[in-house]
Amino acid sequence: MKLKILVFISLIGLFFGCTNKLNMGYYSVIEKNYIFNANAPIAVVYDKNDLLSAYYVDLIVYELQRQGFVGVYKQSDLPLKDAKNAIFIKLFRSIRSYPNINYSYSMIDDGVSQACYWYGDQFYCGAKTNKTFALSGYSESFNYLSSYHFVLDWYDLNLKKRVLYIDGSVNGKTCGYNLLFRDLISHTITRIDFSRPERYQYYSDLPYYWPCR
Repeated sequence: MKLKILVFISLIGLFFGCTNKLNMGYYSVIEKNYIFNANAPIAVVYDKNDLLSAYYVDLIVYELQRQGFVGVYKQSDLPLKDAKNAIFIKLFRSIRSYPNINYSYSMIDDGVSQACYWYGDQFYCGAKTNKTFALSGYSESFNYLSSYHFVLDWYDLNLKKRVLYIDGSVNGKTCGYNLLFRDLISHTITRIDFSRPERYQYYSDLPYYWPCR
């Protein structure tokens, strides 16, 4: 009996372990052989009309400082004329539609007799025709896929060129998690590799108290 209970608990844990995760992505493009200076003055720039990005700019500055970039400031605290690098940031939600087509099939007469034969000098065919499995109709609808993005566009102002581009994302079901962008920012900045471009998917656990149904 105890063994059955343990197996049941394990299955429940496995189920919730699979559902209580965010499907996240990381994509980056980097300027080859560029050397990033952790001590250089860096301004974090955003559109002042973008309230979502403005809300999280302090967290972004903090997370970059945690990675060793001690000279990171908001543009309001460090004018671009005094900065060596500028990081343009944007947080947004994207919604894409994709078609969903359902086909239906049924048995229909193909017009070909089941049996034909010679009898004497005459050729006969039966009245009964063959049945065949064929497409009889279809229906079309649209589904929608939501994704959430955190983009960092890193420029060297002296060279006047982009040196790093990063797109961190959350795709699919989010379970109404209200700290989604906070976690996306933290995960994305922590995963930055300044030596190579990368592209991969990964999973992030939701808090145990946030069930995903």
